[in-house]
Amino acid sequence: MLIDYTTYDQIRAALGVDDEDLPDSVVSLPLYESILTQEFEDIDLDIETTYATTEALETPTAQETRFLTACDLFATYAVAKHLSAALPLFAAHQVTDGKAQINRFTDPYKDVVAQVLSQYERAKSRLIAALSAIGTTNTSTAKAYFAIIPPSVDPVTGS
Repeated sequence: MLIDYTTYDQIRAALGVDDEDLPDSVVSLPLYESILTQEFEDIDLDIETTYATTEALETPTAQETRFLTACDLFATYAVAKHLSAALPLFAAHQVTDGKAQINRFTDPYKDVVAQVLSQYERAKSRLIAALSAIGTTNTSTAKAYFAIIPPSVDPVTGS
């Protein structure tokens, strides 16, 4: 499902790492698909269906093409945002071949994380705008867990 919207290379590019730092086996974990699904559902419950329907069109309009592009970009940054928390742990600072040594950065990834979060927010707002431009509104509704049910008999008078 994840590769329907983005590629592992695009996610790595957003983070500024390569496939040795962040292998496909990590990015392809079901965890990141679930995260992306929830991110999409926060915007619209039917966004994945809308995407599939729009992508299947032979000649999408400019607005529909913009929606598809916005979904793809949002998917890249939504996954990159969640991976950025562990960025200092998997991105090597220095790799040497002589003694098989790897040094890690202490915390220079603050700028990368800030940039990923900024791009995530921009991609999210563009996706929301593109979704409303194609005529789809937000279908997520709040669920009511409590309701007031008046008693059938007045407890004071008994009638």
